[in-house]
Amino acid sequence: MCYEVKCSSCGKTGWGGCGRHVPSVYNRIPEGQHCQCKDWPGVKTTGEGTVSDGVDGGIGTGTGTGTGDSKPASSCNIL
Repeated sequence: MCYEVKCSSCGKTGWGGCGRHVPSVYNRIPEGQHCQCKDWPGVKTTGEGTVSDGVDGGIGTGTGTGTGDSKPASSCNIL
């Protein structure tokens, strides 16, 4: 399971955990608050805080065919 963490370097929000649910963590963080000190596997960014696709062959994000039409293999929601 992945979760939000505060980066000790930049103070913005990053991720921790298994790496399979990184896109869902990324999508919960407000634009401009994403830590860029560490990669976001499974998330394609077109600029700070902007997700263009998020499903093209990332870790645990489906088939990895690069077609953009795959569905996430799993999702993680913190209630």
